[in-house]
Amino acid sequence: MRARTVVTGIAMVIVGTLVMFGHARAQDEPYPVDLKVGETFDVCASGLIRCPPIGNICDDPKVAIPVDVPGSGVGFRGVGPGTTLCSAGSVSGFRRIFRITVR
Repeated sequence: MRARTVVTGIAMVIVGTLVMFGHARAQDEPYPVDLKVGETFDVCASGLIRCPPIGNICDDPKVAIPVDVPGSGVGFRGVGPGTTLCSAGSVSGFRRIFRITVR
């Protein structure tokens, strides 16, 4: 009976670990954002990171740029057509990556 309890406990730990790693891996994918030229995506209002954000950058400033959003924090504004990766750092130390597509 004791051996069955130990095996069940080990199985629960393994399943919990796999679920946790699967969730963490899913967060590694860039979050897709579609914008029009001149439109702004409010990162803080989306709830995807803890605000205030720090170290916000975009790979291609011809497509999107980080901007201050009054009363909220940071956002990304579509500048020209194309796709780029942007990221926003969180006060907790994590960085969220966004795939910005501007049409």
